[in-house]
Amino acid sequence: MATTSGIGMTSAQIENEIAAGRLQPQWSQVALDDAGRVIGRALWWARDQQTPIELDVWDVIADHAEAPTVLRALLERGHAVLAARGIRVPLPHTMRVPVAWRDDAAVVHDVRTKIAEAASIGLGHHNERRQFEWGQGTYVSPPSPRLRFEPADDATFISLFARAAHGSLDVLTRRELATTDALSLARDEVDYYRSCPGERDWWRLAYDQHGSVVGIAIPSATPTNRNVGYLAVPPEHRGHGYVDDLLGFITAFHAASGAERITATTDAVNTPMAAAFERAGYRCVETRIDLER
Repeated sequence: MATTSGIGMTSAQIENEIAAGRLQPQWSQVALDDAGRVIGRALWWARDQQTPIELDVWDVIADHAEAPTVLRALLERGHAVLAARGIRVPLPHTMRVPVAWRDDAAVVHDVRTKIAEAASIGLGHHNERRQFEWGQGTYVSPPSPRLRFEPADDATFISLFARAAHGSLDVLTRRELATTDALSLARDEVDYYRSCPGERDWWRLAYDQHGSVVGIAIPSATPTNRNVGYLAVPPEHRGHGYVDDLLGFITAFHAASGAERITATTDAVNTPMAAAFERAGYRCVETRIDLER
């Protein structure tokens, strides 16, 4: 499909996800015009090849006059099919757009159209994020001389996740704290990172020279590459630059395992974290706009 240039996944990426079974026909919808040509598609994605957890591909051919109608119809039909399988809808969607997407009028129009149509079917929140990438051969900072990293049990991680949630710049964390308590949110976060392809025994807590826990470092992975995962500093220890030590540990951990690529994402409003990625040699390669309930 000839979609708006620079938006979404490439054909090769889509083909790889289909080959891996993470995109499947029974979770997918296409829109056809009167001549039988494909003019739109909506493809839902599952990490485990069993149950979809998000809408991965959602687009219409470039400059189509009825793009809003086609986009909405794809979601309505797809949601009906998924709901009949017992899947709670709507599932979230992430739009992949260029870093400087606001400089391209066609991309701006596409983004605004999708935000409006997603909101009409229940995905009323949107959040802009920055996708960063580290490549093999990039400088890796030496281990922090002021911190040591040790494993811990789930209960300890849950407690620290809850502490770190207070004052977080993460948009989703702040939104969820408006309706749930920090401890419940922390349990969900630990469950989420346990479900990711990364290993549980990679997780570490960071201790300073006095034995105080000053950070959380969770190297993780996606189905296709290593990922920064999660890092945080408890409120009482912020302002000392520990974010660089935590990110340095995670980057070195993955690099030592031979990772050719490490990805990471942070909210556009979290400028301190973006600056930390840049200091660590990560490049901003993409903007992502999350559409959520």
